[in-house]
Amino acid sequence: MNARTPSPGEKTEAVKPVEAKQGTDAPKGMPVVLIVSLVGAAVAMWAIWSIFFAQG
Repeated sequence: MNARTPSPGEKTEAVKPVEAKQGTDAPKGMPVVLIVSLVGAAVAMWAIWSIFFAQG
């Protein structure tokens, strides 16, 4: 058996309280990631358009 497991009927007490972290905090780097990904997508679409469709 585990040495930390109390025997049946033994009273236990919490050594220190546990605080739950809120999961609703916004990620700090999200605006940067969003802007970089949008710019990258626009550049990629322009490159594909110029290679395949602007041969005119």
